Amino acid sequence: MASMSGSGQNRRMQTRKRLENLQMGAGILTWALVTGLSVWIIFRRGGQDPLVTLLALALTNLAAMLTAGSQNEHISLTQKRMAHAVQLGSALAVAWAVPFDFLPIYTIIWIAMGTGLYTERTLWVHLVVLMIAWYLIMRFVWQDNSAIFPAALFGSFHLFALLTGRVAHSAESARDRAEFLNSELVATQHLLSEASRQSERTRIARDLHDLLGHHLTALSINLQIAERLSDGGARDKIAESRALARLLLSDVREAVSTLREESEVDFAQAVKLLVERVPQLHIELDIEDGLAIDEFEIAESLLRCIQEALTNTLRHSGASRSWIRLWREDGEVHLAIRDNGRQKGALIEGNGFAGMRERLERLKGKLSVETIDSALRLHVTIPESV
Repeated sequence: MASMSGSGQNRRMQTRKRLENLQMGAGILTWALVTGLSVWIIFRRGGQDPLVTLLALALTNLAAMLTAGSQNEHISLTQKRMAHAVQLGSALAVAWAVPFDFLPIYTIIWIAMGTGLYTERTLWVHLVVLMIAWYLIMRFVWQDNSAIFPAALFGSFHLFALLTGRVAHSAESARDRAEFLNSELVATQHLLSEASRQSERTRIARDLHDLLGHHLTALSINLQIAERLSDGGARDKIAESRALARLLLSDVREAVSTLREESEVDFAQAVKLLVERVPQLHIELDIEDGLAIDEFEIAESLLRCIQEALTNTLRHSGASRSWIRLWREDGEVHLAIRDNGRQKGALIEGNGFAGMRERLERLKGKLSVETIDSALRLHVTIPESV
């Protein structure tokens, strides 16, 4: 088996990770400044109990922030959201314990990090609830009678962080979708090119067999008749010509066989082109050595199955890894796809899966889709000869 992953995909993932590292570094630096200033103020005032409470809550906030923004593929989206909730709770708890008017900076970091974890509608709900929470803390815990003004001021900072994060996230998502669509076009173009090449080779082989082969056979028969009707030196020359005609006919048949044997579609390359630019998903591609597909329709159907499975994974599961395996067994081509995502609720097959089943039924193939531990599992089988 050959295991592959696209170098282009790896470069894009490395670039994305560098940007995420920079964002996390900026968040940690801001956290350190806010926490350090709070510790310094408490230390100058000589309060030990608030200092211990502040450090415990601040460190909890940092640990939750690192988890929510982690690039570790083994941490699921649900776990990141739970850590994000802990990050918010610890930030508000700090504000409850010590009345410093710059503490809303903690939640500015929090809402900026949430732009990659939640939908836009959920983020707006978070912002409204958060601003109400800050107002209540400032008004009734900090005893600030004019709490509406600092709450509104910090609310505008939170709004700016949310909008900036959403714009950046939307731009990144649009770029990812464009790259994925482009990869689909490139892979389809490659398949069409292979189909055109296969069709041309088949046409040439058919013409050689039907036209040149037919004429050479007729020539050989005529030479055989001429050989029987002639004598002397002419008979020997006709015999030599007949032998050459038979040799040429044999060469033509061998060429035709070679053209037909080499007419398989380069399917592996089409799959590599498709998965090379899939965004936010590390794909491990395992294709059986020497796997070749003779029929374009089978290759196209398998490619569409891979495309639909990856689209479903990106839209619904929140997976960070996907495994694709292709192999031959018992006269069938097998495709297995799985991921490490978490499907929300029961799996509902939409138009994409329905289209896959219809396409496979025409080829006498089968599609099996299930979720194991909320992760997608897909298995396709198609007979090699349809």
